[in-house]
Amino acid sequence: MKKPDHSPWKLDTLLVHGSGPKGTMNAAGEPTVQPIYASTTYLHPDAMTLDYALDGRLPSGEPAFAYGRQGNPNAYALEDLMGKLEGGVGAAVFSSGMAAIHAALLAAGLAPGTKVVAAQDLYGTTITLLRKVFMPMGIEVVLCDLYNPDVAAFIQTEQPDVVYVEIISNPLVKVIDLDTVAAAARAVGAVGIVDSTFATPYLLRPIEHGFDLVVHSATKYLGGHGDSTAGVVISAKNSLLESLHTYANTLGAMLSPFESYLIMRGLKTLALRMERHCANALQVAHFLQQHAAVERVHYPGLSGHPQHELATRLLGHKGYGGLLSFELKLQAREAAYRFIDHLQLCLPATTLGDVFSEVSYPPMSSHRSLTEADRQNIGITAGCIRLSVGIENVEDIINDLDQALIK
Repeated sequence: MKKPDHSPWKLDTLLVHGSGPKGTMNAAGEPTVQPIYASTTYLHPDAMTLDYALDGRLPSGEPAFAYGRQGNPNAYALEDLMGKLEGGVGAAVFSSGMAAIHAALLAAGLAPGTKVVAAQDLYGTTITLLRKVFMPMGIEVVLCDLYNPDVAAFIQTEQPDVVYVEIISNPLVKVIDLDTVAAAARAVGAVGIVDSTFATPYLLRPIEHGFDLVVHSATKYLGGHGDSTAGVVISAKNSLLESLHTYANTLGAMLSPFESYLIMRGLKTLALRMERHCANALQVAHFLQQHAAVERVHYPGLSGHPQHELATRLLGHKGYGGLLSFELKLQAREAAYRFIDHLQLCLPATTLGDVFSEVSYPPMSSHRSLTEADRQNIGITAGCIRLSVGIENVEDIINDLDQALIK
């Protein structure tokens, strides 16, 4: 079978066919789906070949494997595909999204005496990582509002070594001005890292906007089925990619063959799922906006969203994502619990990006580790509900939300 040329393929096709070789071609045939290589170690015909394999490549340039912690064929196939999807020089996969974020920050050069400027609206556990792990190491962490028009001047004043942002924030779905932030980071010589979990390469490719590292919690939309936990970092530079692989190996944060297989399987339908997620979310947002029990809806597809124009420029050609949040008129934890307990279709889950519609309460889940003052500073109220809109029939989603809201 002739080796395919991926260069002219559109993203939808690349998602389905771009995973590289599936297995050994022989008289018995080649599988259409890569087998799961559930092996701790790999044998080679002689010691010299094993020596090359321990460095990851044969003299021919082909990937080679020696020990499970250093990689496996399934993880390699996923890394190869994610590098292509995001337009990077390559990728490294990890056992969770947080492991990926940790490695990205280390690869970017955070060390005692350095400084990271990060958006104050980051995922709560990311903020905890910065405060509890990096600050005690002697790293200066500056958390601030990076969604304001003066972001470039702020970065210029702070002179950070690393700038870390999310394209779409959790849970208030603020949209970052990627081009301005990336340009400001480059101007001060900072490494730019962006978490693109909520956008996925279907909506946006941050490397094209000037970022150095792109992080995904592959647990979410990339996998999409609620059955696997993984993280991935895509690099725009070979030097950063080498560091990422070093940290994955040294820290033991490798991704197993089976998890790699599940994420690869999920990617095949990413374009179809994201199209439905986006369409459903927009309809749900309009419904909630008119509901008597809802005070406010946060969704970049709504004209009243503060970054609607920016979101339309960055994301609007395909949609505005599948995540939204809204605030109950009854601003109380008891009201949020009552709403969640009356849901019949939407799942009360602490994750997002699955085929199912999933509801969570940020003060209890994603931002549990923050103080009440921190949450108020970000804008997360006592009545804030996060909704990851699934791919079910949108009328069923809306009917379920309606009946739970009026209880």
